[in-house]
Amino acid sequence: GSQNVIVAIVDQGIQLDHPDLNVHSISYDTESGTSPSRVLGTHGTNCAGFISAKTNNSIGIASLAPDCPSMSIKRADGINFAWRNGASVISNSWSSSVAYSIINDAISNALTSGRSGKGCVVVFATGNDYSSTVGYPANCNPDILAVGSNNRNGSRSSFSNYGTALDIVAP
Repeated sequence: GSQNVIVAIVDQGIQLDHPDLNVHSISYDTESGTSPSRVLGTHGTNCAGFISAKTNNSIGIASLAPDCPSMSIKRADGINFAWRNGASVISNSWSSSVAYSIINDAISNALTSGRSGKGCVVVFATGNDYSSTVGYPANCNPDILAVGSNNRNGSRSSFSNYGTALDIVAP
């Protein structure tokens, strides 16, 4: 990873003072329209740990990209906030049973306008519905990187959605 590659974690918020995370100084709470973001569950912090936990510090875990700072963002308006505030990658480990044009538009804006017109990498979970169809919003734009789940044996996790829109699986 690189300090210049900011990964926006659009989720329930990240514990901003976590001792093992490389947390970006900018965060946003879409529900209150304020900064810093609040934490409304552990899922966002857990996702940030996989991406940007520090290494070789005798705390917690090691991650995929410890030098990439994680930006804490909460949901729909957060996608637009993320690309407008320097995110290179926008990670979304959530899905919705209802499609929203505002989310579709935010994703499209990030894919085309982020990183000064180069576009952001937008990642979405495929969903955990035991379905042979990738869920929304991972399926709403072919340029989204749709990620499913696999188990410790390298097989698809039974709960993880799959189908033609699936791009990759990860533990």
